[in-house]
Amino acid sequence: MLFNSFEFLILLAVTLLLYYLPIAGKWVRVWQVSLLLVASSIFYGWENPKLLILLSVSCMFNSLAVERILFWKQRSDSSGRSKRWLTAAIILNLGFLAFFKYAGIIYGLLPEAWVSPSVLNWIRSIPLPIGISFYTFHALSLLIDVHRNMVTSETQQRLSRRGKGRLTSAADLSLYIVFFPQLVAGPIVKARNFIDQIRAKMWRDIEWTAVRRCLVTGYFLKIFVADNLSEQTAMLTIGRAALESSGPVNLMAMLYAYGFQIFADFAGYSLIAIGLGLMFGYRLPENFKFPYLSLSITEFWRRWHLSLSAWLRDYLYIPLGGNKKGPGRTYVNLFLVMFLGGLWHGALWKFALWGTLHGTLLAAERFIFRNRADTPNTLSPSLGMLRDGIRWFYAFHAVMFLWLTFLMPDMANIGAFFKGMSSGNWSAPGQPLFALFVYGGMVVLYHVWGHLKERWPEFAEKLVHPLSEGALHGLMVLLILTNPGAPRGFIYFQF
Repeated sequence: MLFNSFEFLILLAVTLLLYYLPIAGKWVRVWQVSLLLVASSIFYGWENPKLLILLSVSCMFNSLAVERILFWKQRSDSSGRSKRWLTAAIILNLGFLAFFKYAGIIYGLLPEAWVSPSVLNWIRSIPLPIGISFYTFHALSLLIDVHRNMVTSETQQRLSRRGKGRLTSAADLSLYIVFFPQLVAGPIVKARNFIDQIRAKMWRDIEWTAVRRCLVTGYFLKIFVADNLSEQTAMLTIGRAALESSGPVNLMAMLYAYGFQIFADFAGYSLIAIGLGLMFGYRLPENFKFPYLSLSITEFWRRWHLSLSAWLRDYLYIPLGGNKKGPGRTYVNLFLVMFLGGLWHGALWKFALWGTLHGTLLAAERFIFRNRADTPNTLSPSLGMLRDGIRWFYAFHAVMFLWLTFLMPDMANIGAFFKGMSSGNWSAPGQPLFALFVYGGMVVLYHVWGHLKERWPEFAEKLVHPLSEGALHGLMVLLILTNPGAPRGFIYFQF
């Protein structure tokens, strides 16, 4: 079920109405958690109810693993058993992910004589459960945070209940994994930041201004911007012959449009998820912070998909040693984390290449600028602006060109793109340019607003007025209703 579908709006309205029924006493919390579990199951299994089987198995197993980890941690002489439960649970979660998402690419590495074509075709035909990467990461965060004592003692007591108390514990842990606003494409929420929020919610506590800002902006970015841009960027994947015959103006317009599209699509989804979470009393983390303002690839990853960056940092980069084991190990860690982060996006080598190139640039930037932090800035304001402009140009175009490995089906198509760039055909078809300036221009304006907020927050604050903001949101809703793009799924649903 999609956030931009009529069925979802009905599900949301019914769930919200029932969620805040005036139920007395301790049953409010039970009712709300149970209702969200039902709504999340309907949302996830709407088109393919069979997907609920794997999701249910994941919830039940991880609930049991958490209870066992906490049980053995409470016995001072049994910490080894707690760690063994943690290790086994992590292996099983990653095993599920590897089987359903990476079996094809793993078996493809084996010699042909080892795997028969029929078996390989069967493996490749295994359907990919929607959102399995996201809810697997949630499960891993849950297990690790509990083992590290990173949830409150009150929450630990609640999660370690036995007997009838296991039902409450299992319900809470399942809600963390399947909460429908962030189930399919994030933001990735750490267990310690969500489970402690599970309590009775009241209608009067909803922050409606924040909800309106998130939902209107999110739906505007998705329906008006991303869906309209996708009608033009689809031409980047129609074949090598078409790419080779195109000229640089046309190709760059479509490349910029795709960069703006993927931002609007995923940032729009994240804002919708955050707004929906607030409606039900849960705060989800910010996922984007004006990433196309970045002056380096390092800064880009501090602004793009923040929840994934934070997850990789806390659960992979730091455990590998981070930057505490010398420069050489730091570069290797950066490279490895980004390689795995790229592969997390999909079971294709192009995603691994995308992550690898980002990791290479991160390591290169760290090497080049490793001593710059302690160097005083002696540049004049004008030279400083020129330097920042050059750095922005580099970072923006590095990100844009690397989107080719994310978008193109293979290296041959990427080669065809660059062949078209050097074709000498300087024609400028009107449609891609029109889409770029009209719809992509909204992304530019969004980042201009972000620049104002970051550089001149007092001035930006003065521009925010209930009347002007209301008029702007009214215009955005009008454009959503009168000029939507062709309905499409969210790009990150495939991951």
